[in-house]
Amino acid sequence: MVTDAGGTAPFHQELEEHSRPVWDAIFELPFVREVGDGTLALERFAYFIAQDVLYLDQFARVLARGATLADTPATREMFLRHAANVGRVEERLHEDLAPRIGLDVEAVRRQEPAPVTVAYTDHLLRVAHTGTLGELVAAVLPCYWVYARVGERLARRLPDHDVYRQWILAYASPEFHRSVDEQLALVDRLATLAGADERRLMHQWFLRSLRYEWMFWDQAYRTLRWPVAP
Repeated sequence: MVTDAGGTAPFHQELEEHSRPVWDAIFELPFVREVGDGTLALERFAYFIAQDVLYLDQFARVLARGATLADTPATREMFLRHAANVGRVEERLHEDLAPRIGLDVEAVRRQEPAPVTVAYTDHLLRVAHTGTLGELVAAVLPCYWVYARVGERLARRLPDHDVYRQWILAYASPEFHRSVDEQLALVDRLATLAGADERRLMHQWFLRSLRYEWMFWDQAYRTLRWPVAP
């Protein structure tokens, strides 16, 4: 394992090693594999994009909360920039893809989020409003890191499907990876300042979010609905 200048592994490597089975399960998800080979049913992808729109609306609020907890001006600027990017870069991607997959983004925003979307965003909002800055960063990190890793893997052999190719390239882009690297560096720095209890919670929230990432894509593959209609 690569170590930092002090001889100990960076905290993000510790997080990755402790969560290896979840990472492996994410890479083996049918949703991820079928996007990669261009065979995923478009209905499943449209469901995923719809839930991602609803998720990102809340994720931007979590990042804005990170700016209020920031311990340095540079960290505050980073969170504000990342929150703005959610509204600019990712929503532009959705707005471009949505018409091509028969999705009305404004109609989506009038719908109730699906069960996993609610659970995941509620988890992030709770950590953001009750935890430390270190806990918040650990909780949001999977949303960055997983997409970067999946994008990087799938970009090695891009599918012929135009929609899936565009989606993969967005998350394999240097611009997106720069944002991921900023969050990885921040979680490493904050972990060096954290006590044992805070580091334990950082592990716990990271793993919970990582599991929700698996559940989010699995939810889309199954096009999961609430079990009882009103």
